[in-house]
Amino acid sequence: MSKRIFGYGFLIIFLTLLNSVQAEPLDLKQSLALALKNNLLLQQKLAQIKAAEQGIKEAKAQFLPKFETTYAYTRLQDEPYMIFRSMPDRPRIITGPENNYTWDVEVIQPLFTGFYLKNQYKLSKLGLNLAHLQRLEAEQEVIKQVKVGYFQVLLAQKYKKVAEVEVKNLMAHLKDAQALYDAGVIPRNDLLKSKVALANAKQDLVSAENKVQIAVSAFNILLNRDVGQKADLKDVLCYHPFPVRLNKLYEIGISSRPEIKELETQLAQIDAEAKMAKSQYYPQLALVGKYERIGNHPNVNGNGYQIPDNFYLTLQAKWTFFEWGRTKAQVERLLWQKRALVKLLKWTKSQVKLQIKQAYLNLKEAEQNIETARVSVEQAKENYRITNVQYKNQVTTSTEVLDAQTLLTRAQNNYYTALYKYNVAIAELERAIGTSLTVQ
Repeated sequence: MSKRIFGYGFLIIFLTLLNSVQAEPLDLKQSLALALKNNLLLQQKLAQIKAAEQGIKEAKAQFLPKFETTYAYTRLQDEPYMIFRSMPDRPRIITGPENNYTWDVEVIQPLFTGFYLKNQYKLSKLGLNLAHLQRLEAEQEVIKQVKVGYFQVLLAQKYKKVAEVEVKNLMAHLKDAQALYDAGVIPRNDLLKSKVALANAKQDLVSAENKVQIAVSAFNILLNRDVGQKADLKDVLCYHPFPVRLNKLYEIGISSRPEIKELETQLAQIDAEAKMAKSQYYPQLALVGKYERIGNHPNVNGNGYQIPDNFYLTLQAKWTFFEWGRTKAQVERLLWQKRALVKLLKWTKSQVKLQIKQAYLNLKEAEQNIETARVSVEQAKENYRITNVQYKNQVTTSTEVLDAQTLLTRAQNNYYTALYKYNVAIAELERAIGTSLTVQ
């Protein structure tokens, strides 16, 4: 019995220690790694890359000889025969059977296709490059969304802490007001103001807690985790100045944005497709080798009339020289598509510059607001401390204390908002230029 009690006690201690061990907070780097591993959009882009790789293998195979085999059976109504008209009685001589079985093996090696196969292979490689660029674009978008979601959780948690401090301060103020009211120093309406302010602060705290849960749920979706899973995140809302120049950012963005590279790759694809279309202007040459067996029985072992097997080697030339302008129209269609894509590329470059400038200005705006908000927090804290002391000494009113608390709450929220906007602006600027600012 004592052993069982000892065992239970040991189990309880073990479980208590296990529960007391807290997992390390999830940092931004780990969050990004989870998102890049689990994000469904990126998995879809990876599948497209695998498909493009198979497309290259498919295009390579077109250069190699093709092997075909055919087995056929033909039933004639009558046995074929020949009539010798030069002879008096015009005799008929049977030349073949009614039942004809044929089996052949054919090898076709393309020799010249008007550069069709060469450009088809080039097109498949460009397709793989395009698939990689599309995955890179999706990856950069996921990184930005995860960073914004991560910062949103931290901001919501900051708002919650500010609301908790506000409730704590107002509870202490209400205690002071109650003591002064009981002593007959302040009127009842001053006490009621403190109670109403505390009730409102508690409601704001509930709202702040809900916003934390919503932000965490949205963040979990980005990482492809369960919506209700808790997220203990490492605080990275901070200010590190980035000495960046706008003109330099323009250069980086134009050379690094995958969207621009995608359009340039699509232009190269159109050129390859146009050359493929122009291949119809040339004759097609192929070398054909064929082995054939015939017979009047399924075993194709001869029919008694012809040689049972034979081998053919043929140099085949084919040229479609007139199709009512189809090839010309196809080439013209691709040229017009190229002109449209050139316009789109120019417009996209302008949009990239606009996105860079907007993110840059947001960064500078948040950077200026951080210092202003930081000073405002220090002033609001000192103002609240002085006003609270004055209220205890009945030098000021409860309204002044409540106003000081409101200013403090607003100042703290403004400071955290400025930090959040600054970090988000960095993430958006990195997305706009197509690379990380930390390496510039």
